[in-house]
Amino acid sequence: MQVIWSKKADITFGVIVDYIEAKFGKKSTLKFILKVDEVVVSIQKHPLQYKASPNFFNVRKAVVSKQCTLFYEVNKTDIHLLYFWDNRQEPMEKS
Repeated sequence: MQVIWSKKADITFGVIVDYIEAKFGKKSTLKFILKVDEVVVSIQKHPLQYKASPNFFNVRKAVVSKQCTLFYEVNKTDIHLLYFWDNRQEPMEKS
């Protein structure tokens, strides 16, 4: 299955990467990027392995680290990475 990054996924990923680099340095940033790559490859191989989000229909959430969760949606032909969530933020309200 093809993995498609949404604009919001690109932006939120960049924000988290910038934060990690500013706060913890390049080594931690690289470690985070490699972990995201591992999770995305894992999702590509087994799209339904992560829990469905209780708040949003057809959306799954993959914990990248204690501080970051990736939300994604699986369709018949592709996987859409929706956004990265900094777990230290307030939880999103149910729509």
